[in-house]
Amino acid sequence: MSNERLTALECSVLDRLADTLIPPARDAICASQAGVSGPLLVQAETYAPDLPGRLRTFISEATGIEPVAALTALKLRDSAAYDAFCETIAAIYFLSPQVRATIGFAGREPKPARVEVSDLEDLLMPVLEAGFAPRAV
Repeated sequence: MSNERLTALECSVLDRLADTLIPPARDAICASQAGVSGPLLVQAETYAPDLPGRLRTFISEATGIEPVAALTALKLRDSAAYDAFCETIAAIYFLSPQVRATIGFAGREPKPARVEVSDLEDLLMPVLEAGFAPRAV
């Protein structure tokens, strides 16, 4: 399974599949308009470098088949793979700032962890009391 970037033909097939799942709607762009097979896919690859290879598997099966038929066949043959494909397309779609702005979702913001020293002491006390000698299994 190659993790190289998708070819233009593969991107075209991915766009058609993605647009079937996320078509244009009033005040909302479809998946291909958001850039699911372009810049958003490149961004998603930074989080999941194996993404092109995983997508390529289904894209190769769907090439030359109408998107609805390809998605229906996948759902009947392997519902877990279908669910994973749909979730992946949705995740890539919501990387778009334009999409998030349309629905009023800024995205997840990192929040610093708040750890109290007393909590650490409570967590570490059993370890300190047990010592650092090897334990018999």
